[in-house]
Amino acid sequence: MRVRVRGYYEHKEVPAEGKFYVPIACQQCEDAPCTTVCPTGATWQESDGIIVIDYDWCIGCRYCMAACPYGARHFNWGEPNLPAEDVNPNMHILGNKPRTRGVVEKCTFCIQRVREGRMPACHEACPVGARKFGNLLDPDSEIRYLLDHKRTFVLKAELETHPKFFYFWGTEGRS
Repeated sequence: MRVRVRGYYEHKEVPAEGKFYVPIACQQCEDAPCTTVCPTGATWQESDGIIVIDYDWCIGCRYCMAACPYGARHFNWGEPNLPAEDVNPNMHILGNKPRTRGVVEKCTFCIQRVREGRMPACHEACPVGARKFGNLLDPDSEIRYLLDHKRTFVLKAELETHPKFFYFWGTEGRS
């Protein structure tokens, strides 16, 4: 069965009967195609595996958007309009700083929070605890437990980008 995927809803009510929804963020690929196509070197993989963008280096060519098989990068068409008094003074050059018009953006696992030992904001804000985050190499971590004991999958595994973003559901055991 072939599934047609669209980035926009064709229906007004969510959830809609017969539809399912998959959140798509940067998959934090081990072999990230977006990092190899950037002509300025504005996007790369940090030593901890997080794929980042230096927004001061990004020229907005959108090669990384074309290379990302997950559609997880977005071009910023708008001008920053955050009042100066609302700007977070604790900004990270690769994370939560306001971006200018004409650059490509993506999820960075809230690198500014993670580097302080905190969880990404989506993890903290999820009201049902459906988002998990952790060190894949730590055998005692919650994320390692989930990967070892729950049914999980990665998007487009056949592309061999080796994503570090996993989807899981509650049934015990792998199949």
